[in-house]
Amino acid sequence: MRVGIIGGGSIGLLFGAYLGQSHEVTVFTRREEQAQKIRDMGISLFFQEAEEKVIETDAAIGESGISDQDILIIAVKQYDLSHLMSMLRSIPKEIPLCFIQNGMGHLEFLNTLPQEEILVAAVEHGAKRLDDRTVSHNGAGQTNVSVYKGNYDMEERFPKSSDPRFPVCFHDDYRTTLINKLMANALINPLTVIFQVKNGRLVDNPYYYELLKLMFEEIYSIFPLGNKEELFNSIVGICKNTKQNTSSMLKDIQEGRKTEIDAILGYILKIAEKKGAKLKAVQMAYVMVKGIEQERR
Repeated sequence: MRVGIIGGGSIGLLFGAYLGQSHEVTVFTRREEQAQKIRDMGISLFFQEAEEKVIETDAAIGESGISDQDILIIAVKQYDLSHLMSMLRSIPKEIPLCFIQNGMGHLEFLNTLPQEEILVAAVEHGAKRLDDRTVSHNGAGQTNVSVYKGNYDMEERFPKSSDPRFPVCFHDDYRTTLINKLMANALINPLTVIFQVKNGRLVDNPYYYELLKLMFEEIYSIFPLGNKEELFNSIVGICKNTKQNTSSMLKDIQEGRKTEIDAILGYILKIAEKKGAKLKAVQMAYVMVKGIEQERR
């Protein structure tokens, strides 16, 4: 299968490395320098900081070859989707698109696309890009995929890796898939920024853990989805499984980049406002991250 991955960040490289072992992968990057390195030397995959293997993949910039793919996986930050709007709308409508952004604010954008089949996915893996062609898989999880639009047969058609460390699970209800990931992101990302810690410390430190539980209670009151205890335990499990991982939001802060706080906590606060609810702990966390972001940029 010809798989195109738009975005050469940590998640784009992670998908490229694992799917490239079983499929014909092309990573579409912003910079020619990065594309050239991937073409010349492949993607170097580390698993928990030990080098595993180098996977040969193709790479390109812009739209060259993008219409030749069997599926396109969009692996950019949610706030970068607007820059891809014209390109995505020009892609033949027969090519399925899979979006793996944090949050849920991008769903409105998906409604404007002409594609016949659109998927959304929530990624639980911890990953860190070490350089333009190297990614470290720091926390193993799974990728949860759902159909957002169309009649796409996920079991038959979605690209899978032959490596058991990169499992894909399929779910019928896209809202459940995205809300579960939204809640995990809404807790782990902001709190690791505020306390400047890796994921595992949120459950190891009893005081951080208390705030984790408090914010969970507030967010669950807005999205009362599924079994409350099971959902909270799954988030704790993500913290433990990626305990040595630096969250994507903390990495953005450390490297002076814009965060996705508006797409995550900002989205939750907007939904809460529409419901007439006040989420005091969530509001405080949102303001604190915005302040830290402003100081670091």
